[in-house]
Amino acid sequence: MNPEILHLYAWDVAYEIPLAEVRSLLGPSGDTQIRPEKAAPRDLPHERSLRVPLPQVEAGGFQIAISANLFAFGVIALTLRYTASGARLGDFASHHDPVFPGGSTLNSIARRSLDEVMAKIQHRLKRPRISPDQPEAYTVFRFTPDDVGMKDAAGWLIEHGLEVAGLITGEADPGRLSGVEVEETLAERFSYYRDDLVVIDWDAALVIDRSPAADVLRVLELANLQLVEYRHYDQELDAVVGRAYGDLERLTNRRVFSFSAGGLLGELRELRISLSEVADEIENATKYIGDWHLARQYLGCATRFHIPEWRRSVEEKLKTLDELYNLVATESSNQKMLILEIIIVVLFVIDLAVLAFAAAK
Repeated sequence: MNPEILHLYAWDVAYEIPLAEVRSLLGPSGDTQIRPEKAAPRDLPHERSLRVPLPQVEAGGFQIAISANLFAFGVIALTLRYTASGARLGDFASHHDPVFPGGSTLNSIARRSLDEVMAKIQHRLKRPRISPDQPEAYTVFRFTPDDVGMKDAAGWLIEHGLEVAGLITGEADPGRLSGVEVEETLAERFSYYRDDLVVIDWDAALVIDRSPAADVLRVLELANLQLVEYRHYDQELDAVVGRAYGDLERLTNRRVFSFSAGGLLGELRELRISLSEVADEIENATKYIGDWHLARQYLGCATRFHIPEWRRSVEEKLKTLDELYNLVATESSNQKMLILEIIIVVLFVIDLAVLAFAAAK
């Protein structure tokens, strides 16, 4: 067996990457989009990106090909791929997170490659927002049907289900897995032809196909970067909402004569608009039409990655932010009205004093 092992990484690096501006900074590149190899709607929506090949790296006897995929909504996705060899599926379980001689890891190789890209484009990024230290990583094992002796996907999976579950979960001894765990691991499985198969789990996927399966890999990449975006914004919203509660409490305790609400109000307004816009862009990255094969695979990814749950978490926090925005606006308006009323009363008292002084003369 000589499968191709792919490691997908995704970092959130900025609010926006202007693809047209950075294209000339990165050397040879090309636009990418899903080109389905199976039946699909004629007018397929897609999220364009900029894919850039990076220098190969040699590690542990493997020639690792690397490419970077830049998305306009601020995500850089890296793909590291190499060919391995072994006699059975279990021989590749160690490739989930291999450590090469000298202590080099795929994570460190990926980070160095990201730094190369960032050094060229960082000055063009719009509103860089985080240090990209914690990527979202995913592993794909891609075999051909001849590699595994598969002629009928359904029958082959029944015979080799335990080995597949061990490979995907990274278990060195798959015989210890329970039947329940095996069935759960194999639950999100898809087959279009009799001799192709995709099994998706939360940390890795098995792809068996005679073609390079670029469309399947693209779906996995999009779902992975969608997850990293939701996770990033969930964390950012936690911090912002917590800070907003504190600011609102301090604003309320000041009672009157406080004009500090304007800054908080502007900050909340800007953040709410930005997050709503990015949330729309994240959704557009995986906007599919109809019930076709790749769409079903994406739904399998969404289930495994818990993307609906992350989306709901972000939406709930956006709703909380909206409520805080309204509270601050109301508090600010009330304070301004109270100040205006005090000014009117003071002017009225002054007017009465002037009249009384004039009458006394």
